[in-house]
Amino acid sequence: MASMPDAGRHVGARRSFLRHLLVGSGAAMFSLHASLAAAAEIRGVRVGSRGSGVRLVFDLSGPLAAPAQMSAAGDTLHVLLPGVRSGSAIPRLRPLGSLLGVRRVAPGAQGLAVDLAIRGAVHWRSFSMRPAGHAGYRWVLDLLPDTRDAAGAALPLAGSGRPIVICLDPGHGGHDPGAIGQVGTREKDVVLDVGLRLAELLRQTPGVRLVMTRDSDRYVPLLERMELGVHHRADLFVSVHADAFPLRTVRGSTVWALSEKGASNEAARWLAKTQNAADPILGDVQAGQHNPLLNQVLLNMSQTAAMNSAASAADVMIRGLAGVEDLHNAQVQHANFVVLRAPNVPSMLVETAFISNPEEEQHLRDPAFRDLLAHTMRDAIVAHFVKAPPAGSCWSSAQHVVSHQESLAEVAKRYGVNAQILRLANHLDGREAFAGQRLRVPIMGA
Repeated sequence: MASMPDAGRHVGARRSFLRHLLVGSGAAMFSLHASLAAAAEIRGVRVGSRGSGVRLVFDLSGPLAAPAQMSAAGDTLHVLLPGVRSGSAIPRLRPLGSLLGVRRVAPGAQGLAVDLAIRGAVHWRSFSMRPAGHAGYRWVLDLLPDTRDAAGAALPLAGSGRPIVICLDPGHGGHDPGAIGQVGTREKDVVLDVGLRLAELLRQTPGVRLVMTRDSDRYVPLLERMELGVHHRADLFVSVHADAFPLRTVRGSTVWALSEKGASNEAARWLAKTQNAADPILGDVQAGQHNPLLNQVLLNMSQTAAMNSAASAADVMIRGLAGVEDLHNAQVQHANFVVLRAPNVPSMLVETAFISNPEEEQHLRDPAFRDLLAHTMRDAIVAHFVKAPPAGSCWSSAQHVVSHQESLAEVAKRYGVNAQILRLANHLDGREAFAGQRLRVPIMGA
């Protein structure tokens, strides 16, 4: 190592001496530091949701004398704020997520002790903030849900991976009106409105990136819709429709996945034929013309992972729709829809209702019903990813053990979702969770 110049060596020696002095008289120096920062007082505490956890912000009159100290014992988190002398401004905190409230506030020689009542196992992180803008000194405490699986293995915290990509496809559009109801309701208008409502809800979901095949009244060829999902490497492709059948008494919701060998029934064959016939360029493909993309799709259809994932997502969707509309089929149906043929992209087609049925046409014309459809579909999509977060994404899963007197709504709020999402993800189907039950819950990235 090169020798240090004299001046630098003297500076280094002084720094070394001061370090030894601080280490040798830590208690005395801490007391001195605390006394210098004795003016620090808590001016207020704010509590709010932060992702899947709870954030507490302590507004201070000055900086902490030293880093805060925290330890957990049972259902209490002990916090020591060095150099803070008064906690009279700490309000009675409302319960939120894993935070139940404040048990004790006690000033002491080293600082202010604050005992927080918590629910379940939590992780925490904290940091201090200097004055900025209109805000003064702040100390921030985040309470994060326990991210360990049933075997006790650590699960990754959210935010370390890519977003989940969802490709949303409102059917038809432009010169293609789709099916037309008895009083003139056009399928393309209904599904676009449902799609836009659903898109807004998905954009508000942490860790989700949305792609739409259309967001206005324009026509997009079927192969381009499928190719868009492939191009963006979508984790799920959802095509939204409101189809028709010659028999006007046919009604109810249906969810479709791709069939390798043929349609589930005669209705499925009829629907697949009418949907695919809406795209004029498919006539050339089906007549024997070579289309490189379609050939690639057909060659890769032997890859079953995407189809299995699509079947799982479609099952969650059909269970969700069962609470909104009568089901035309209680099981996922299979047909050879072109938009579902994308390789390595789990794809499903949701038939919200039959626009050819006069009663269901009136439902589809109601904005409140379309909004309900959008919320229901959002819940089902999120529940699918709670069950099976994509590899490499910023979502992961954890298991939450329901405690006594803990409602499903409280668990859902803690993890930033609603109770219906947890019902769908855990096959509760309308039931409440019971004490001791293990629920799969999401850790959602930002």
